[in-house]
Amino acid sequence: MKEETQKKIVKITATVAVLASLAAGLIFGAADDITPELKQASINQPPVVMELDEFGNATVDDDDEDADEKKGGFVVRLRQAIVSLPLAVRLLIVTPLWAIGTAIMTIVSWLWASPIGAFVTTVLVGFAVLVGLYAVTAKMLFPNVPLRKILSKGHLTTLFVVSLGVAGADMIAPLFWTKYPIASAGVKLGAGVLVIAILCSRVKKSSQPWTRVQGIHG
Repeated sequence: MKEETQKKIVKITATVAVLASLAAGLIFGAADDITPELKQASINQPPVVMELDEFGNATVDDDDEDADEKKGGFVVRLRQAIVSLPLAVRLLIVTPLWAIGTAIMTIVSWLWASPIGAFVTTVLVGFAVLVGLYAVTAKMLFPNVPLRKILSKGHLTTLFVVSLGVAGADMIAPLFWTKYPIASAGVKLGAGVLVIAILCSRVKKSSQPWTRVQGIHG
């Protein structure tokens, strides 16, 4: 029990660390924003633009400042709260979390914007669809077989390999077969029906001894 508790604590801690890293990456645009007191004064200060009224007096638009504060809302208050922490805490904890979060978001954005990201998405979506269709079909045909037996590691691996092959075909086949985009739906449907039929036949064979055992215990 102690080992299980330790594993749960490690998982929870890792999840919290990842979420904190992503939050820090979203809140701060750069590492210097976390430690503003360490910033060096800029040599070329931006010019101060002041508006003059009809009497030549300078005016300050308070409405714009209020709008900016309201626009920032919770994020601005959270940023200010983090910046108010001791410098050592920000250097040792917040800055590394920001670096990790920024790296994660950069990698994810690169994946989604690349062919690799599209391929991974296609594989995962296809796998989820196949698992859902197979689980529903097998459970309807063999209601006495437990779901954990239907979704065994071997069956899930087979479904993943099929989804991987279908996604690969979507990328490669159009290069050699110009009409593949039109026939792709039929190819996917045929591959899905075939693999589900094969797996259901396996479940049928394994369900016979399971049904006998259930009848004995019943």
